[in-house]
Amino acid sequence: MTTSSSHLVLIPTFNTGPRLQEVVKQVLGYWQPVLVVVDGSTDGSEKMLLELSARHPALDILILRENSGKGAAVLAGAKAAVARGFSHVLVMDADGQHPAESIEEFMTASKKKPEALILGQPIFPSNIPPERLHGRKLSVGLVHFELLGTGIADPLFGFRVYPLHPLLSVLGSRSGGRRYDFDTEAAVRLSWSGVKPVNLPAPVRYFSKTEGGVTHFHYVRDNITLVWMHTRLITELLLWRWPSVRRRQRAWRAAALSIALLALASFHLRAAESDPLVNSEHQIAAGAGNWDDLITGFAHSGDVAADFSEQRFFPFKKQPVELKGEVRVSPTRGLSLHYTAPDEHVVILDEKGILIRAPAGEKAPPADPRATSANEALLHLLRFDFPALEKDFELYGERDQGKWSLVLVPRTDGLRRSVGRISATGEGSTIRHIEIRRTAKQAIVITIDAPRPAASFSADELSRFFR
Repeated sequence: MTTSSSHLVLIPTFNTGPRLQEVVKQVLGYWQPVLVVVDGSTDGSEKMLLELSARHPALDILILRENSGKGAAVLAGAKAAVARGFSHVLVMDADGQHPAESIEEFMTASKKKPEALILGQPIFPSNIPPERLHGRKLSVGLVHFELLGTGIADPLFGFRVYPLHPLLSVLGSRSGGRRYDFDTEAAVRLSWSGVKPVNLPAPVRYFSKTEGGVTHFHYVRDNITLVWMHTRLITELLLWRWPSVRRRQRAWRAAALSIALLALASFHLRAAESDPLVNSEHQIAAGAGNWDDLITGFAHSGDVAADFSEQRFFPFKKQPVELKGEVRVSPTRGLSLHYTAPDEHVVILDEKGILIRAPAGEKAPPADPRATSANEALLHLLRFDFPALEKDFELYGERDQGKWSLVLVPRTDGLRRSVGRISATGEGSTIRHIEIRRTAKQAIVITIDAPRPAASFSADELSRFFR
């Protein structure tokens, strides 16, 4: 069980019945404190909660006398949480559909990126009602249109962590978003306001009536509410919001595709497969001279430019994200990745850190020690700087005439969690393939074409692609 002074679990409830107390007890076993907002219930379930709160100081109960809808209950709880000094709330359903065991993972992701909206991406069970599964596809498509992009995987899944001040800013003074339209409208308006969505997979459970399952969805009333909400959002988008939404989406895509941001993702998956080079026979001893010619060759290679392709593998995507561009390496300036597809932007990696240049402007990602470790490792590898690499990595490799393979294994658990295993292959003093692998399902694979004829970078190239 984890306690926090900044992140609170918020559970809105209306006539949930006996299952409510079971869910709250389970949540208290994973995270404290917890705030339950009773939205005008008439089934007496608040009595059980009051008795439970007397035994659990970390449990607070906020009782609303009249039922106003899920959104109204969440916003009332959000205001109460702010008044008590909290900055974030994780909202989850009271009926047990949402996974209490995922609370800590979502809260940890929020603490690492406090400015973001952490959204659950549902993993549906086999017993999900078909009408729910197919009906939500329309909502997903409409939201992707309203955002001019696919940043939100599922706008209807209510298991998510909100930054409180942005949430109250975009919905606190509005009349909409008070019932079942809350989850969708909150996600869209927060994205419009600049709050970046982060999607994490989470399992869902569906209970039958005999198992205590409860639903208060009114087919006609609530569908009309959702239609009216999308009508308002699309009208607002088309009349005046689309230029700013378009600029923001481009900036987010540019940032999301930079190499160093791989370290920002965190998934509890099985470890990457072992590498056949990682053994005592292939370990490169400190000061060994059989790689000196390559080290010298890289040190005197001068400016290098080549085309490259990149694949990004994620556990929640069936197909990898594919990118193309040009790579430039300068012994004095660092590394520049000029992405040309699917969007054009430049990622500059040097001793100062990382800088992203996109058509909308340039910006540096938020400081992150793990991203810094990834950046430094990549720079040292591209320069074949063995002494610098040996401080943080065990080096393994083999040579076959002019070809070579190298594997970098982090020396500490902290570095393994952030950077993972790095492998590279090449020929002579050129690198042709780099793989940065976090887990068996999460990796970046870069394939570099043969270098262009040697030539120093022009003044225009230095200005555009370096700093």
